[in-house]
Amino acid sequence: MIIPVQNFNFNFKSNRVSTINNRNVLPYQFLKPLQYDVVSFSGRAKLLSENMKDAPSEYTCRTVEENSEPARFYLDSVLNKYLGQYISKAHESKLSSSPIARCSTRKKTPASIREKVVSKYSKLQRQEVNKFSNQVFDELSQYFRVNPNVNKNTIIADIRRVIDSDDNRKKLPIYQNSAYYLMEIIELLKKYNRFDFDSVSADRFKKIYSEIVESLEDSAPSESIDVDPNSIAGIKHYAKDIVGARILLRDADPEYTSIIINALKKAVEDGKLKITSIENNVPDPDKLPPDKQISDYLYATDAQLRSLAKASGAELIKNKSKTGYLAVHINVDLSNKAFERNNGVFNGYSGEIQIIGEDVEKLKDIEDLCYKLKDNKNAIHIAYKPFREHFLKYYNESTKDAFDDYTYALYLAQRALKTGTKRNTVFPTLAELGFDTKLPPELDFNLLRKIKSDCDKKLKAMEEEQLSQNRNNIATTAKSIRKRDEIKLAKSYVSYMLN
Repeated sequence: MIIPVQNFNFNFKSNRVSTINNRNVLPYQFLKPLQYDVVSFSGRAKLLSENMKDAPSEYTCRTVEENSEPARFYLDSVLNKYLGQYISKAHESKLSSSPIARCSTRKKTPASIREKVVSKYSKLQRQEVNKFSNQVFDELSQYFRVNPNVNKNTIIADIRRVIDSDDNRKKLPIYQNSAYYLMEIIELLKKYNRFDFDSVSADRFKKIYSEIVESLEDSAPSESIDVDPNSIAGIKHYAKDIVGARILLRDADPEYTSIIINALKKAVEDGKLKITSIENNVPDPDKLPPDKQISDYLYATDAQLRSLAKASGAELIKNKSKTGYLAVHINVDLSNKAFERNNGVFNGYSGEIQIIGEDVEKLKDIEDLCYKLKDNKNAIHIAYKPFREHFLKYYNESTKDAFDDYTYALYLAQRALKTGTKRNTVFPTLAELGFDTKLPPELDFNLLRKIKSDCDKKLKAMEEEQLSQNRNNIATTAKSIRKRDEIKLAKSYVSYMLN
């Protein structure tokens, strides 16, 4: 949205209320900083986060979860059709004919969907605010002298305060409304004498203002936060893994992964699987043991993944793992003609297929929670509050670097375990990995796993109670019966298409 310069009053001394599209917008001086929040989710599924104001409603999340069932069924049916023959029926089965230990699909729960949207939206929001704030400073610095008594960080903090405190920011995307935000920012910077704005005439200022606005609007990031996270479309946009699948490898050697890759290629060639991108999470060479190389830890070779990417017309992305987590993620579009009925409520879902080894999986589910807790803006379920309190008591400025190195080393150790190793109930200890003098025993992943297991049980009980209550409330309503029939019909179309 471009706001003509002539619509602004360039009297910086006025404390006015801006008007955009006939809607009053409070100026920065009335705005309050955000506070840490705990927001109720049906009284049984609370989330902990600093950004709960951006969370979609419980009802909307439940609707999205219910409507994702046909998409989950479709992905499950496709994988069963093309991979079912390679799933091991017994652990003694030959790897060459049965390389898959387990292949499963799932839908995120409403609480998990809400958690993902909050975390993803806040991450994109921070990235966009940081980019915009730094760019505004750089643009203004080209035309106006900075007050020598003020440093850059202070000015950028001022700029961020205008954006972060604006209650209408969700309705007014930053880059698309650069004219509005730039004016509010300039008013604040003028008030605190951050730049010498009086050095140019009013006409020259208007020209500079227009040039900066044009530059800002042309710099909008490709993945913007212009979709409302409270809407169904927004939830699907920010939570692209509402539907997911995990292919668990019995042996992580690329020799056996190639069987899976070829089966997925056949699904693509038959028009049954739409792959949008492939992400190969590989280790950082600087983190490897002296006698190891990257190829020792790969689930699939570059040639294998390039072949799948070429067959599907998908982008192949190589990610240098930041935590040590190693896996292949295949992102898929689950839109389908079978879901176009009922106003397309079952359509528009994306999904993620993970190819991962058994031993890495055991660590991933615990490390994921640690990863979220390192950033308070990520949301977690309140059932994991005991884990959060324990972890953050010991993970701090003095331990974080060693813990991150320990996590990386443990991931590599898990990936390096040979098939059949009977170490499936415990991780290598701090002492075995050389971190017993660097970290307190409270951060050993063996202990963290136990604490998380207790929280998992609490979460399961809370979800079962919520599910029971929901069933009692809606099981016999005409609307719920109609929804079940619509889902059943959509799944029957899927079965017909795949047979």
